[in-house]
Amino acid sequence: MSRLNFVAAAALGVALMPGLAQADAEQLEQDLRTQLSSQGELKVAKVSDSFLGGTTTAEQVRLVDEEGGTTTIGKYIVKGDYEDPDEVILEGVNMVQDQATLTMERMTFTSPGQAVLDLEDLPYTAENPLKGVSLKGLVLDQSQGAVDLDLPFGVAGGRIELDELNASDLSEQAIGSLTLSNLSATSDDFGDIGAGTIMLPSLSFSGLTGIDTDKPTVDSLELKDLDIATDKLVMTLGHLVSEGDLADGKFSGNMEALSLNLGKMIELAPVDERTNLRMLSNVLTGGSGQLDLDAKMDGSWRAQGANGQLDSQFEMTATDALRFGLDAGIPLTLPKGAEPAEYFASLEDWTELDTQGGDMTLTLSNLGAFERIAPVAATLMGVSENEWLEQIRTQAKGMSTMMGPEIGAVLSGLVQMMDGKAKDMTVSLALPPSAEAPKLAQDPLGLPAAMQMQVNVK
Repeated sequence: MSRLNFVAAAALGVALMPGLAQADAEQLEQDLRTQLSSQGELKVAKVSDSFLGGTTTAEQVRLVDEEGGTTTIGKYIVKGDYEDPDEVILEGVNMVQDQATLTMERMTFTSPGQAVLDLEDLPYTAENPLKGVSLKGLVLDQSQGAVDLDLPFGVAGGRIELDELNASDLSEQAIGSLTLSNLSATSDDFGDIGAGTIMLPSLSFSGLTGIDTDKPTVDSLELKDLDIATDKLVMTLGHLVSEGDLADGKFSGNMEALSLNLGKMIELAPVDERTNLRMLSNVLTGGSGQLDLDAKMDGSWRAQGANGQLDSQFEMTATDALRFGLDAGIPLTLPKGAEPAEYFASLEDWTELDTQGGDMTLTLSNLGAFERIAPVAATLMGVSENEWLEQIRTQAKGMSTMMGPEIGAVLSGLVQMMDGKAKDMTVSLALPPSAEAPKLAQDPLGLPAAMQMQVNVK
């Protein structure tokens, strides 16, 4: 093309572009009115397109519903091809309904498939998810009322603030990934944990499925510095991470610095429950009222033809109280053609596993809690510590006669730990195949012998 022809073509394009832009702007206003006018009185101050095209904007979109609630959007921006936009952006969102308010600095939909969205009825499914959504500067205040939207966040009778959220591949059934920063919430009703505040500076997860069921699963999850202070639960959690769904043959989890303020929780408990709770707290914390927990878990799956080996290790430590551990290796048979990750994710009852035996080792270590049991129990019984321990020894011997030497050895080991004469106890078991479970259930007293139970006390 000659330079003259190129300049002429460019001039023609610039001349036509305002008309094309105006067509998109008019279409945006029409689509907004089609979508929103049935919900109330709609006003749009201005619609326009960028000079070179590719961005269509409606400014000061205001909807007043029949009950007097108002929704205002400072700018409604459509970027890219209007029929299949790259992004739809809402800036300066302010909703007021029944004394409840929702404000957002910015909300962005990535590849939403349409320019105007019905936020109350988004059409996305697990097979056709929304590619991405992000929120910035969200404040939802429902302390005096409720916003009439099916939101995936919010608390009844409370307030939630969120600095930022980014998510991908969203539907009612699944979320591909999500990260959020600086979430804080207050409510007079957090369900089972009561009223109070929740703060979560950082959360991320991926591979969340089964949202529409009562047993959702997630491939990986990480949160940091969770802080909960309600009238039934006072706790902080420094770090929690979970990774793996057995798709690569491994899964793991790690919990660091879970701190429960038992002293504060006892003060908040009903008066008639405080004495027993205080005694339990004294045993676990030595009177400090602060229980600190750490836990870690690792597991793996190794395929061996139609069979496989599931290995799992778990350890939990309560600082200055006790440590519990479990180490298991279990050969099992999967249903024909089943993939391990899918099979374990859909497994509703672990007793359904077709195990072929295996072994398990349980460990219990005294870090201070067991020696605190005798003084508390003796006080309740109105006897001396030595008298109480002697009674427990006698009962352990009696249980040994009734239930077998293996159970007696476990009870004797616990007595030795309470008496300060032992620190660790290990129980080793040889697991029978699951096919033998019904037969063994008919003779529960014979289980220790059938599992070759061995008890070692140090």
